[in-house]
Amino acid sequence: MKISICIVVVTMIVGCATRKSPPILKTNAKVISIQDGNTFHENGWTVSPEVAVDEFVTSKSLVEKKVSFISDIDTLTFNVIPNRAYDFIIQYNQQKAFTRINTDTLKEASIAEKKILIYYYDDENRESLTDTIPFILGDDQRIHLKGSINNSSALDLLFDTGANAVAIKSNLIGNKVTVDLDGKSENEGSDGIDTIQTSSSNKLKIKNLNWEDVELLSIDYQDPNFDAVLGWIAFENKIVEIDYDHKILILHKSMQTTPKDYSKVETKMIGGVPFIKGLITTENKTSSGWFEYDSGYTGSFSVSQKFASENDLTRALKIVGTSISSGSSGAKMTAHDYILPKLKFGELELIDIPISIEEKDPDGVENNDLLGNSLLKRFNTIIDFQNFQIYLQPNNLFNSKY
Repeated sequence: MKISICIVVVTMIVGCATRKSPPILKTNAKVISIQDGNTFHENGWTVSPEVAVDEFVTSKSLVEKKVSFISDIDTLTFNVIPNRAYDFIIQYNQQKAFTRINTDTLKEASIAEKKILIYYYDDENRESLTDTIPFILGDDQRIHLKGSINNSSALDLLFDTGANAVAIKSNLIGNKVTVDLDGKSENEGSDGIDTIQTSSSNKLKIKNLNWEDVELLSIDYQDPNFDAVLGWIAFENKIVEIDYDHKILILHKSMQTTPKDYSKVETKMIGGVPFIKGLITTENKTSSGWFEYDSGYTGSFSVSQKFASENDLTRALKIVGTSISSGSSGAKMTAHDYILPKLKFGELELIDIPISIEEKDPDGVENNDLLGNSLLKRFNTIIDFQNFQIYLQPNNLFNSKY
């Protein structure tokens, strides 16, 4: 549903706060994100140069963990232990914001820890290292699951790694599904940002798996072929294996039960959704970028006008067509279509990939370079949502037509 531009990430591992020269995080934006252990706070920190020392108190932990401050252009990561302080500087618009990470276990965390969605079984005595959910690879090339919301009849759930929420089609509410709308929120899609209604506490069921207290977004999707969107957060404490050969999702509690013959690719979270690093090659130039792993996007590869301009793509590629698409807000977007000679993720290489370049970037959407499921379905995938890492393996769809 969203997001990224060519970003160079510098990751520094810092052991203590007694360095003579504190490390520096660079940013072009006043609001940045924080990864506190397994918890991601999207746009959770405001840069404050006017404060003598701006302190971030981590969530309570009695063991070592990683804390990352993530800007639009940079990432700074600390290995932290309990009851220590770690100082660094955020460089913003020629100003310096002196910032401190405090791991004091007696202090209240600066950001309230969000609730993690954890499923339970119909059989309360069941114990399992893995759980399996069958899916249908639709004509739209996307992953469709069967489930229900608030004891409804069967619903078509779209599994969308480009969504960090659970959403329902607005016109089902009060008809097919009983939902109490009691709040509002901003929703950012690939076509822009709009305000939507929300429901704070709902039940979700897929096979013998149950979730409680699920927040739902009510979105007026335009002519969708699904009833609801299941974002990756439903499995945020799991490792998800997407097996297109057998059309199943396998949910692992740890990496110990996952297959070992997969290739690790560079991964990071941007705006609360996963991105992988890719290398694109045209006739005379090779460029790198961070591209969203978006199983909810039906196309193969779409990049923003900003990324295309920065990397001179329209001059290097020959236009082969024009396409019109829409995101969750329903706004129509026009793109020109090309054929990209080569795309690599680590050592994995694809050739002659259809690529769309937006005619105009939507307002307010910063990262809008997407890998869609017409391309992603060619790789069986392991997504480690515990450590935010992605692994790929070519499958029997690798050489299928786009």
